[in-house]
Amino acid sequence: MLRRQTSPAFPCPPVSTEVGNLRREKFLPVVLLVCGVFLYLQVFILPDTPRAPIGDQSIYLQHGTRMLAGERIYRDYDHFTLPGTDVLYWGLFRLFGVRAWIPQAMLVLVGLTLSWSIVYISGWLAVGSNIFLPSLLFITLAFSSYLDATHHWYSAVFTTASLAVLMEQRTTKRIAIAGGCWGIATCFTQSAALGILGLAYFLFWENGREQQVRSRLLKNEASLIGGFLAVVLGFNFSFVRLVGLKRFLWYTVVFLVKYYPADSFNTWRIYLHDWPSRREWANLPDLAGIAFIHVLIPLVYVLVFLRYRFEGRVRSTEQWHRLMLVNVIGVTLFLTIASSPAYNRMCTITIPGFIVLGWLAGFPGKLDRLLSRSLMVVALLMLVLKPTITQTRWEESLTLPAGRVAFFSLAEFQKLSWLSKRTQPSDYFFGDELAGFLLHLRNPARVPFLRPTDYTRPEEVEDLIQALQAHQVRFVSWYPGLDISRRGNHLAPVELYLRDHYHVATAFSNGDKIWERNQL
Repeated sequence: MLRRQTSPAFPCPPVSTEVGNLRREKFLPVVLLVCGVFLYLQVFILPDTPRAPIGDQSIYLQHGTRMLAGERIYRDYDHFTLPGTDVLYWGLFRLFGVRAWIPQAMLVLVGLTLSWSIVYISGWLAVGSNIFLPSLLFITLAFSSYLDATHHWYSAVFTTASLAVLMEQRTTKRIAIAGGCWGIATCFTQSAALGILGLAYFLFWENGREQQVRSRLLKNEASLIGGFLAVVLGFNFSFVRLVGLKRFLWYTVVFLVKYYPADSFNTWRIYLHDWPSRREWANLPDLAGIAFIHVLIPLVYVLVFLRYRFEGRVRSTEQWHRLMLVNVIGVTLFLTIASSPAYNRMCTITIPGFIVLGWLAGFPGKLDRLLSRSLMVVALLMLVLKPTITQTRWEESLTLPAGRVAFFSLAEFQKLSWLSKRTQPSDYFFGDELAGFLLHLRNPARVPFLRPTDYTRPEEVEDLIQALQAHQVRFVSWYPGLDISRRGNHLAPVELYLRDHYHVATAFSNGDKIWERNQL
């Protein structure tokens, strides 16, 4: 293959991957050890007390306990995601019991898996001394800013795995495996299905650049789609058979289109408005990630496309194809959350961006070297600062049915302490998924929580009232946001029922209150 002898407009990093692979093999164990210690100190209080699993993960943890009790998603309880996360926690609870340390241990495992995958991919892009930079930046700025063992991170594991599978070469077998990885990712988060379109486009683009015969493109595309569909259809078949295709699609497609956007944080308007709270000093290091996640990460994709336009044809074909693969998947991942780009969701789709950023910082120019060193300083600073804050900030621990747990929120500590003295495992309780999981309480309703919008449907409110009556539920948790009067608020019947049959037993510093059933 002939190459132009003129100097390119922009000098590129060395195209050989040998140095990167040798460096990866030599230092990878050390980097993974550092990342593992960093993550452990973020999710456990020394020596071994897990943080309370607040956030969306508590929904899926409660779903896992419901499946363990014989219930099934869509038939016995409502939710809009595919069953991957519920099934995962069901399996973990069967193996280890319903324990509070499980989601935090999974965060460490997921973080290490993603770190290794990022280093592996970076090695194929030959970023030289920056081979570990993308992984360290991702762990310290993005992953540690959203320590929530929810479906987004499990999906990210397999979308990243698909990239790793295709870095060395794009054979039919590897493409089928990559399609299967996207299928698994979709079983956790159905919006990941858009990613298969991005990968299909890349195969089309690469086929044109290599001037391959059309039959090979068709074979590769068929392998990709076949691997994807085999996993998605195979995994979900039993759930479709259980409730019927119409009901299955209502939860996983129709609800998402019609009612999911009823909450403002589930629309595009949340972009740049969902930052970590600046009132809590412990969140200040997370603010450093905002520039990367909201500005720098989207920008690097544009820079790669511009560099390719100016010099792509004079560089190693395979090198540029790998880089374009990462770039296309990065853009596609952004599209998967573009309809509701909250800060936490943005964190979960940044992996290709950090990889590309590491490649850009590997250029031999003075500004590039300065960028590389500055980014490494940021990563190393966060490696020390974040665990130090976690281990020294205020916390209080409780020994609960799910195990000993550390709380960083006074209100959550007060609520769990109050409820633990007045409930027994297997009691019915509604309104707080975290309390239900940690205290081994049963949710009597089909929904895990209520919202004062169209997100919560009138039939779900009626189901809750019937469940409260049928099981004579003693305690119901209520948070201040439910009292907001707005269009689409269908909660009036349940509020009336509570006022007729319950009284406010206590309230907490965050405004949450507990309704207790009146004694007859």
